[in-house]
Amino acid sequence: MNSGKGAASSKNETEDEGNNGTGIAAAIGAVAGAALLAWGIGSALFSSSEPDPGKTMKAPGRDHRMPRADFERDPKSYFKDLRK
Repeated sequence: MNSGKGAASSKNETEDEGNNGTGIAAAIGAVAGAALLAWGIGSALFSSSEPDPGKTMKAPGRDHRMPRADFERDPKSYFKDLRK
């Protein structure tokens, strides 16, 4: 009969060890989920509402940058307007 109690006792110890591993995995999952949630909220709050201008270039004859597509669309008009 003693061997029966010993076997039951070791079975409970094994189950307890398994539960501890599950608890740790759940805690890690909860921390990872909270981090993803915080990142999502942060990126939604601090993202720019302005559209991305795409590729830019130094504006010819000026000291600022401009969207390349604007210049490539009509460079003749850009230079004409620059000299007004």
